[in-house]
Amino acid sequence: MDYTYLYQSIPLTHSTLLALVVLFIPLLNFIWLSFIRNRSGEISAWVASGFLLGSVLAATLVFQSVWWGNPAHSRMIWFEIPTSAFAYPFTVGVHVNRMAALMLLVVTLISWIVHVFSIRYMEHDEGYSRYFALLGLFTFAMLGIVIMDNLLLIFFFWELVGVSSYALIGFWHRRPAAIQASTKAFLMNRVGDVGFIIGMLVLWSQFGTLDLWVLEDLMQQSVFTDEGMWLSYFRVNNLLVENAAPTVWLTVAGLGLVLGAIGKSAQFPLFTWLPNAMEGPTPVSALLHAATMVAAGVYLLLRVFMLLDAPTLTTIAVIGSITAFMAAISALVQNDIKRVLAYSTISQLGYMMTGIGVGAYQASFFHLITHASFKAGLFLAAGAIIHHMHHLESSQPLGSSFDPQDMRWMGGLRTRMPITFGAYVVTAAALVGVPLFSGFLSKDAILNGTLVWASLPASATIGWHWVVPGLMFITVLLTALYMGRQLLLVFFGDLRAQEPALASQSSWAAISWLMRIPLIVLALLSLGVVYSLNPLSVEDSWLLVNVPYSPQAVPGPTFDYTALAAASHEWHLITTVSTLGMMIVGLAIAFGLYRPGRMKDQLPDLPLSQPKGVSAFFAQNWFLDRLYQRGIIYPVLLISRFLYWLDTRLIDGVLHLLAFGGVIAGHIVAWIDRVLVDGLVRSSAGLIQFSGSLVRSVQTGRIQTYLIVSLLALVGLLYWLVQS
Repeated sequence: MDYTYLYQSIPLTHSTLLALVVLFIPLLNFIWLSFIRNRSGEISAWVASGFLLGSVLAATLVFQSVWWGNPAHSRMIWFEIPTSAFAYPFTVGVHVNRMAALMLLVVTLISWIVHVFSIRYMEHDEGYSRYFALLGLFTFAMLGIVIMDNLLLIFFFWELVGVSSYALIGFWHRRPAAIQASTKAFLMNRVGDVGFIIGMLVLWSQFGTLDLWVLEDLMQQSVFTDEGMWLSYFRVNNLLVENAAPTVWLTVAGLGLVLGAIGKSAQFPLFTWLPNAMEGPTPVSALLHAATMVAAGVYLLLRVFMLLDAPTLTTIAVIGSITAFMAAISALVQNDIKRVLAYSTISQLGYMMTGIGVGAYQASFFHLITHASFKAGLFLAAGAIIHHMHHLESSQPLGSSFDPQDMRWMGGLRTRMPITFGAYVVTAAALVGVPLFSGFLSKDAILNGTLVWASLPASATIGWHWVVPGLMFITVLLTALYMGRQLLLVFFGDLRAQEPALASQSSWAAISWLMRIPLIVLALLSLGVVYSLNPLSVEDSWLLVNVPYSPQAVPGPTFDYTALAAASHEWHLITTVSTLGMMIVGLAIAFGLYRPGRMKDQLPDLPLSQPKGVSAFFAQNWFLDRLYQRGIIYPVLLISRFLYWLDTRLIDGVLHLLAFGGVIAGHIVAWIDRVLVDGLVRSSAGLIQFSGSLVRSVQTGRIQTYLIVSLLALVGLLYWLVQS
């Protein structure tokens, strides 16, 4: 059959060419800094930032062309597998729809802002150029995930994201904690990657393709049968050809891809690596948590949404809601300012996953975009705070456990760092979901989607369906509580650490404008008016209106977009009132527990105590790491030690015994060869030699001797005849 209709090459267009420019500029930055130019000096940082600015400008042109125009798609034949049952060739291509165009702009913009902030933040680090080179490689990998048009290519960039994040998390490789954190992140992501590979293999075996554009075309023509078969149709010479596959394989493929997303986006039960990833530089944390790496898992599910059936989507909703709740609880008991934000990221990613699971496809993508700006702002502001808390380290009591990231040493920083304080308040308000800020719009859309999903008739048969929106609304309260706690501990009251004798308030305000400007930009991007002219109405958002729904894999009432849209208006007021109520309660509890009057001016006990009891349970990832240690790692180590003993004692013992027996047998064979075989040969040679000597002694050449011998022989013969 001729499949060229689906796999014919599509030439480059203006938009796809610009998208490739956006993709390869960060790679050129990495190559330039790694192999060509000097590895030290501030010039490398400025050049790297210049590269990324060019990528931002190119991404802006792509966004302008695609957002108000048509999607751009270009591809070419990569290679073919003649033995394939489908005989489909692999293609390599670029597909830029509105979602990808906006992601290009967000990823490059956040990366550029992090580059600019890092010029001053990392200026005294010995790995200055290496740091910016790795940022370029990381950005290149994420951009590849955004625009590639098939799962195999996406997986290549997916793995490159893992490698570059490993290098960035362990950037300070002389710190054992950094090496352990990077290794943990790398290995836990590999667990998720196994699922990604399984998903790809199943899709290839059932549909013969990994091209997302082709798969989307197949899904639009597919139906279920009562016999449990999945009938998909593809066009061949303008004819529809039927391809039947068991429905269970679609579920297996979807769950495999979900497992990949769980690992990359740090969802339950694989989220324990992300808090440890705070060992990397703070700007790296901002990049990891904003629009790259952890966002890659959510973005992957958005790309493959048309492949996710009802059981898979329900699984996503449950996992997302559980993760959002668990991470929010853990954030409440953290004292490290970055770890609070790390658990916050896990929780917000849980929101996005839940949005995908309940069919709120647009809302999930909306929150992915808004989260990029306010979470990057929070991390960079935290970096500025940590940067200046280091100035107090030498003035602390001898033997104290001073930690510039521990919020218990902070306090009163709003007057010392007013710009940082302002940016922190704005971005934190967006995270909490305060009206007029971006998070209010995107989180409200997801929460509304959970209520609509739970209220639909198809969900009502589940019985426990209301647990999902219940956990999500409780998470709203917890988010307000832990962010209110953080703001009060860091910025209000009095500084609880000792100041240097000659310290002045003006020295605290001397933050480089290269660190101030990124905070201001990200704070402005966290305002609701950026995404909707009416910042109190999500329906008026230009982003939500212009992102089309992805075609669904399984038509049905649970994920019928018509039913979702009709019911969303009925629940909107309830969602808004409930969200605001939960948020106010959370902030009120935070103020009651952590208001300045309740906090002591100085730390009471040194060194600072660690969480105990229930607090320790929540602070240490709900003891999931201990569970992995005792349930997985220890058994694997025991099995490994047993196999090692089996190999060294039993298998090697048998081999040594066989070798010893072989040596003995060799000695016996050598003795037989040396004594018997060689002796027989030597005896034969001696006998022949003796015979030859005897015969030679008779051959004298004298006639007398011959006559005597002949006479003796004649006498002997006559004697023998007479006797016989």
